[in-house]
Amino acid sequence: MEKNKKQPTSGHMVNDMEDLKQLGKQMENMRDGQQLEEDDRIVDPQQFDKLDEK
Repeated sequence: MEKNKKQPTSGHMVNDMEDLKQLGKQMENMRDGQQLEEDDRIVDPQQFDKLDEK
């Protein structure tokens, strides 16, 4: 295991302001259900429901 790899220091989603900014950028780029449908994709919970029907 790498010694330089960051380990979580708390039970929070982010540990510092740098992580918070990075998470915010990721969330801004997330596509919503309508955008996924336009690309013929399905949001995750629906995928799992369809697998259970088989």
